Amino acid sequence: MPEITGVRERRGKALVSVDGAVWAELDGAVAAEGGLREGAVFSSEELYRVRVAGERPLAMGRAFNILGYRARSEAELRERLGRYGYLEETVSGVIARLEELGYLDDEEFARLKAREKARKYGPRRVSAELRQGGIDEELARSVVAEEFAGRSELWEARSAAARRYNGRSSSSSSSGSDAEARRVYGFLVRRGYSAGVCAQVAREYREPPEAEG
Repeated sequence: MPEITGVRERRGKALVSVDGAVWAELDGAVAAEGGLREGAVFSSEELYRVRVAGERPLAMGRAFNILGYRARSEAELRERLGRYGYLEETVSGVIARLEELGYLDDEEFARLKAREKARKYGPRRVSAELRQGGIDEELARSVVAEEFAGRSELWEARSAAARRYNGRSSSSSSSGSDAEARRVYGFLVRRGYSAGVCAQVAREYREPPEAEG
């Protein structure tokens, strides 16, 4: 049966070794209550239960610290906590509790992020960034549609291009070129506007040459 071969305590935490190898970092009080001391022998099932109980306070503290910097999606927080080696049961328990307390809400997170990103990017880019942030596809699509409802993608793409190219717009009197149209198209694609809108705005930057007289 597994044997506790070391317990190193520091600042309320206990670094526990089992059978000569580092096993887990637990809350010191929980480790003591669970009888984790050098030479003690436990079954694998007993160790697992003590580990889940001892990890949870530490994982909860790390979660609050992570969320203190900025809001996170459930997937982001799960990934971050996983980096510390916590058991899946520990992470799931922490996430469930944070959701109960209202500290973790994917729908609200998605709305806030969409609102922020929509000031600068088109719907495709916003949707992609939500997905990269761990929001599932259906929720991302719904939130983006809600954020861009009633807004003109064409008008916003024209405005973005005008800001990027020194105030020049499709109504500018300066002559355009194929090269400029390509630059505008690429810029708008990267900003996340639809291909049709990008092409239309790019065409407006390609003016025909003046007729020779």
